[in-house]
Amino acid sequence: MKDMTIQASSTQERNYKVLDSLSVGIRVEENPYSLPPESIFGVAARNNPKRSFLFVSKLIGKHIPVLPHIPLITGFLLASRIAELMGLATNKSKINEAANVLSSGTNCDFQSPAYQFPGKALFIGFAETATALGHAVFNNFTGNVNFLHTTRENLTGTQDTLYFTEDHCHAPDQRCLISDTSVVADNDLLVLIDDEITTGNTCLNIIRTLQKRYPQKRYAILTILDWRSAEAITRYGHFEEELGIKISVLSLLKGCFWHQGESPVINIPSMTIKKDIPFVTTVHEKMRYEVDTISEGGQPASYLGYTGRFGVDVSDTNQTLAEAQRIGLKLSQMRKGKKTLCLGTGEFMYIPFLIANYMGENVLVQSTTRSPVHLHNREDYAVKHSIAFEDPFRPGIKNFIYNIPPNCYEEVFVFWERQVKPDQVAPFVQSLKELGIEHIVFVTFCN
Repeated sequence: MKDMTIQASSTQERNYKVLDSLSVGIRVEENPYSLPPESIFGVAARNNPKRSFLFVSKLIGKHIPVLPHIPLITGFLLASRIAELMGLATNKSKINEAANVLSSGTNCDFQSPAYQFPGKALFIGFAETATALGHAVFNNFTGNVNFLHTTRENLTGTQDTLYFTEDHCHAPDQRCLISDTSVVADNDLLVLIDDEITTGNTCLNIIRTLQKRYPQKRYAILTILDWRSAEAITRYGHFEEELGIKISVLSLLKGCFWHQGESPVINIPSMTIKKDIPFVTTVHEKMRYEVDTISEGGQPASYLGYTGRFGVDVSDTNQTLAEAQRIGLKLSQMRKGKKTLCLGTGEFMYIPFLIANYMGENVLVQSTTRSPVHLHNREDYAVKHSIAFEDPFRPGIKNFIYNIPPNCYEEVFVFWERQVKPDQVAPFVQSLKELGIEHIVFVTFCN
């Protein structure tokens, strides 16, 4: 296959030759902080009949490893868009500093200022890619604000569960768990956060669901990439009129895309299990806020309350940071290598990324994902390497971790929200060892 070429023009159009059989073009229409598109995303092919490619974020730590502060700074820039919407004072020098960090991808000691929200607000991050992004946005506000993230976990308990679908996704079923109905009542603004919107239908699905049970006055949709067509934007206007609400859509980059060709069918690697499982160090950490519920299969299970799956407010923020610092400094003493990867799992991203911030230098973060992506080992292609393994809690559901090259890291810290034994994910552990990773640590939290 030929190399992917990127061509730019004065009209902010760019063409990406992804594979010989697939090319993608984009037109940038709005770029409020002048972020270079190549610093925001790459492009890769995927096996999905609804869209044969994906924009692979370089900011959220999902498919591509990033420095721990990158998702947090991205959250600050998105929070600044909300601040601008609400007429709050913003620090332009801080915004420029944040934009420069994202543009260069460099390390820094960035301290983001907090915005005092005027009124009451609820922030909701979409699973699985935007759980950490949504939390990072919320973390930049003080006042009467709350945060939830949606989940694909099939949990039952005392909470009210809202169901909706993510139409374009390979795993479309989503849930929003309302443990305290006061957080969805009398909000001046409800903010939905995702890394990308294409048609925007997912946001409309959850807004329609919310309006039936917990009507809101005003919504904002916050996203890194806004690819809605003119037709989709018109549909939003009709939707506002139908429900009698106001919806603002804010992004770091707005534009449109087109593509030619299709991606090849993805052959997912088999998961062979050898007899010998490499040695794994396991560290079990307790955090103060846990939620007891019933997991899929009807078994009792505990989850971390600090993640936001069941809701958090600003009073939880300082405690979360303190716990992350305590655990991060402890794990830093366990490091044996100079190049370390801290790996979140599925929806469990924000807390691992916070912890990694306190683990010293030469640390990168990313997370596992359920998204199957076509691999191509070429320098400018977004997804080159893959490990496949079965979800330890959901038999038959494959998970992937991308872009771990051979002999890149000396050690990996894997963060599991609930306890996982190495033999439950043996192919994953074996694959890490085969990539030259000598020191493997599982960090677990809940039973």
